[in-house]
Amino acid sequence: MRNKNYLRWFKPAEEKEETIKDSSTNEKMSPVDMTMNNLVKMKEATKLLKASAPTVRKYARLGCYKEYRFGEKLVFYDKEEILNFILNR
Repeated sequence: MRNKNYLRWFKPAEEKEETIKDSSTNEKMSPVDMTMNNLVKMKEATKLLKASAPTVRKYARLGCYKEYRFGEKLVFYDKEEILNFILNR
């Protein structure tokens, strides 16, 4: 009985589906969607910069990269701008 239950949930390796990203999906996206895909939250920005949250905010205030606010607490940063800042400093 135990083996039958196990086989019900187990898929052999040959039946697994591979996920492939299509470049055509990026072409179909609107410019707004492309921009939103490039935005990262504060937690991800701190990991990219290897700095604390106050330091990330300080760099944004200094104009090193832009800060996008949606409401009082929801803050995003552009990933490309952060990576350019890291490479150019």
